[in-house]
Amino acid sequence: MYLRASLLCLWLFSGLSQAAVNVNCSALGEKLAGTVPEFHPSVQGKVIGTGRLHFHEAPDEACANKKIFVIPGDSLTVYSSLEDESWLEVNFIAKDGEDYTGWVKADRVEIGKPYGAPPEDADDEAPVEDAQ
Repeated sequence: MYLRASLLCLWLFSGLSQAAVNVNCSALGEKLAGTVPEFHPSVQGKVIGTGRLHFHEAPDEACANKKIFVIPGDSLTVYSSLEDESWLEVNFIAKDGEDYTGWVKADRVEIGKPYGAPPEDADDEAPVEDAQ
């Protein structure tokens, strides 16, 4: 009896993991292209948390690229976010000048200011009036 139940659980869970592996990452990426909310202009991001943050071809755990990752403290350019804000489409420029674009989990990225935004102290400066 226990053997049957164990085999049934093993079969069920192996089917679930097989379903995750069968995600068509390219098709998912193409489907989302141009449909997710984008930041205009793009915004600054900084990797937070601990350990490697792997890039994904599409916003799904099954689409991870284990060869491309960033680490805490790395700067990113954030292009877009899923509507539920769980994944971000980002760009990273490595020290050798190569750039990489992909999806990362949003909870590992601290969102900064939009590129081109005035410095925070710009509001403190009062305009100088001509004293004539």
